[in-house]
Amino acid sequence: MKKANPLMNAIAAAGTRPCPNSLAKLALLLGGMGLSALAQGDNATVLPTVNVRDNQAQLAPSNEIGQNTSLIRADLEAGGKADLHSGLRNQSGLVLTQAGQGTTSGISLRGASGGQGLVTLDGIPLFGNFAGFFPLSHFPLDAFDQVDVTRGPGGDRRGSRTLGGAIHLQSRRLSDKEAFLHLEGGSYGTVRTNLGGGLQNGLGNWTVVAGRADIFDGISQAGPQNGGRERDDYQMTNGLLRWDKDFERGKLDSSFYFVRSREQTDGPGLMPNGTVGWRDDPKGLNIGETWVAQSRGRYSVTDAWDSTLQVGYTKDRESGALGRIGNRRFSMDLTSQLWLGRWENAHRIALDTGPKDALRLVWGVDAQQQHADSALSNVIATHTTVSPLVRAETEIGDWLANAEARFDHNDQYGDHTVFNLGGGWRMRQDMTLWTKGGIGYRPPAVNERLHPLFGNNNLKPERNAGGEVGWRWQAAEKTEFNLSGYYQHYQNLITQQYNSATGVTRAGNVADARVWGAEVQTRHAWSDDWSSGLTYTFMDARNTVTGGKVPIRPEHQGQFWNEFRVTQPISLRVELTFRDAYWFDLNNTVHNKPAPRLNAQVDYRVSPKLKLYVRGENLNSERTEELRGFGYPGAAVYAGFHAAL
Repeated sequence: MKKANPLMNAIAAAGTRPCPNSLAKLALLLGGMGLSALAQGDNATVLPTVNVRDNQAQLAPSNEIGQNTSLIRADLEAGGKADLHSGLRNQSGLVLTQAGQGTTSGISLRGASGGQGLVTLDGIPLFGNFAGFFPLSHFPLDAFDQVDVTRGPGGDRRGSRTLGGAIHLQSRRLSDKEAFLHLEGGSYGTVRTNLGGGLQNGLGNWTVVAGRADIFDGISQAGPQNGGRERDDYQMTNGLLRWDKDFERGKLDSSFYFVRSREQTDGPGLMPNGTVGWRDDPKGLNIGETWVAQSRGRYSVTDAWDSTLQVGYTKDRESGALGRIGNRRFSMDLTSQLWLGRWENAHRIALDTGPKDALRLVWGVDAQQQHADSALSNVIATHTTVSPLVRAETEIGDWLANAEARFDHNDQYGDHTVFNLGGGWRMRQDMTLWTKGGIGYRPPAVNERLHPLFGNNNLKPERNAGGEVGWRWQAAEKTEFNLSGYYQHYQNLITQQYNSATGVTRAGNVADARVWGAEVQTRHAWSDDWSSGLTYTFMDARNTVTGGKVPIRPEHQGQFWNEFRVTQPISLRVELTFRDAYWFDLNNTVHNKPAPRLNAQVDYRVSPKLKLYVRGENLNSERTEELRGFGYPGAAVYAGFHAAL
């Protein structure tokens, strides 16, 4: 039976018409982490560079075929950003939106998004808040060794099944007796602290990272256009525990991540014209908790056969109440869980056509079970997917090729097969031309269906078909150019949809959408003291049923940055970002305006182990809304230090 949206029920109850127009399994998993450990008990000053680490000599053939971005630990520290949202903003092909510091982020890659798998941590696909939104601010960059952005098909090899790409996090590993402390404070009453340490003993290598973030005087979540005046605060606590141990023929590693946030929030209310809008709510509150745990073992059966087994669990819980229409407040209560098991076997077969020529075959099975329970009419949902998979990669001389297929059996959505093919040609040692294409399929995650405010239990699975071509030239260690173009045809694309007639926002399907675009990433070191870089994305995302644009998909966005070493201990980074205007609604009647923003950071390197910095964000105080009815922070300045102990 079709369920009405709670906002529409509340409007009717208020007599106003719209305008016409499992913890037990977690304990077992964590216990396994400890038992696996006990069972084995026996500097110089540099100019910071945030770049695309696509060094072809270090890439596997499958990674060379595609437009992938990798930020390693040095890049994350040099960029000076606080969390994933600010660290990844304006990457090519990636659209991020946010209402304020600490709030959830809207995410799309090449036009597609998702409620689960947009972000993975150590191979575990994480739940977002709801369709297309994920709390990137809950993941401080100090907790990770590497952040990768993949685009297009093939993300399932890293745990994601989203159709346009995904963000992949690798938890941080600190060496024996290595430690750090990172503290910053600044505008809007912001204080952030992260610290961590590493230890090596007979049990293995241990890493602990902990953090706390407070925003005591945040902006009003409801935008000034909706009368928002009341300040909204935010608190977050997070922790990471990681363990690993190497053996003669293999390796074990386990990780556990926890985050808890408490966010004062505004909520739905009636506007003077009778539509729903985001209004001030002094009592609005949302509490979020996320657990992620995984254990993984790798074993070399022979010199040419590696076998990997991973088990994982993640749980996301939201609770709270916000907004008011008549006597109705709106629940945010939702708990989503995932259990995962993945077994893969990789065989390397040497070819006699050349000394480095080889064929790599991978086969295995991936099994996932999702479960959610929601305050929305006490609905419970569980579905299980079992997916045999096979992949082949080959490198013959200057030619690269890969092919992969996955066979999904879902107890609710039936059987489906997806595949992708790719090929590449090393035109010269520092230059590669590549192409790939395929088809994808993704059923809606349980949180996309059951979220009590933004969910839709009638969502249909989404699917796509498309391809891309690209060119990569790494002319020198700090000079590279990446260019790619793509085309994707989506059916039943899942998006958050704003109804301009009622003001209601909820998840829905776009029956048919065609997205094509181009992406540029480049950087160049003019000298030892000066580097520049540019990222640019063009995207045409069109709803072919209406002929209009898919909402919140800007046509143009980009970033131009320069880094200077002013003197030996002082460096300066200046960024100019730009995002084009876009539509908020399917009917293309409500839009924002273009938004250029200026950011800058000054670093003072006191010693190889101590850095002081001052960072300015949105220095031109461009406050154009990114989400309909929400606010956006003005100019902000932060100061802090990073010490390696």
